[in-house]
Amino acid sequence: MRGSSANTKRTLGGGIGLAGLALWLVAASPVWGEEAPALAEGTRALYRGDYDRAASLAENYLKAHPQASAGQILLARAHIAKGQYDLALKELQRVLRTDARNLDALYYLGRLSGILSQMEFQRLFAQAPDSARVHQLLAESYEAQNNIAKAEEEYQAALKANPQSVEILDALGDLKRHQFEFDEAITYYARAAEIQPRDYSSAYGLGATYLYRQEVARAIDYFRGALAIDPDSAAARLALGDALLRAGQPEPAVKELKAALTLEPEMRQAYTLLARAYQKLGNSEEANAALKRSEELIQKEIESRERLLGPGGTLSFSPPPSPSDQPAPAPVH
Repeated sequence: MRGSSANTKRTLGGGIGLAGLALWLVAASPVWGEEAPALAEGTRALYRGDYDRAASLAENYLKAHPQASAGQILLARAHIAKGQYDLALKELQRVLRTDARNLDALYYLGRLSGILSQMEFQRLFAQAPDSARVHQLLAESYEAQNNIAKAEEEYQAALKANPQSVEILDALGDLKRHQFEFDEAITYYARAAEIQPRDYSSAYGLGATYLYRQEVARAIDYFRGALAIDPDSAAARLALGDALLRAGQPEPAVKELKAALTLEPEMRQAYTLLARAYQKLGNSEEANAALKRSEELIQKEIESRERLLGPGGTLSFSPPPSPSDQPAPAPVH
């Protein structure tokens, strides 16, 4: 394992230790809204570092108001400060069972998950510091930070530790494909497919790579192979529709694009391609309708992005990991 365990922990935790992260989390912000006097006193005790008193005040308040989410959240924050993460998790889950959209509970649950994630990594690192999983997790962390060189270095170390890992081979294929290094991407995907013939990720990855290389017929074959493995993949339906359209087959392209929209009704790219396919078929009315829907979804994306932008023009919170082909944003601490 290259580097010390301390360096490894800094890589995944953004430079904040568990204790510091927990205390920062507790003091991050008060619960929104007007607090009852007991809860206000509990919050002040929390900020003073008197965590036992904060917990006691929250517990006493909850005896009289068992369903009070503000009391449950204050108690959860006190548990976090005391390192009682399991108890904190239970309190936050209680809130969300009755109010699934409670923003404070979701906020603290997200941050608590970061602490728990670090703890699990530290346990994994302690047990097997040079294992494929440790290197893989480090690679994913570097990739999320867009540090591609370090990500590849760790993926290669993971592959050396476990040369038969289809998951790691696919990850390397994705990494190379995103860097437009298509020959290497194909090599990794092909190795994965040889080990596990019904591997969706390698089939899709090969299709996407050949599509990038304008080898449309081969791309179509691999996308169909991916759909034989997972018929409910909206991404593969979209990609197959795109490939068929490029191959001059608008009618089957329409079928695949509509199937993609059945699976994911707000897939903007599918409407854009559908408009092109209908234009090639001479169906201007359907083409205009698809284009209009695409433009509506673009506007919706713009408005959503604007709502998330903070005063400085950057995201004011860390979004969840992206399931798309693009690297997920690095965590914000």
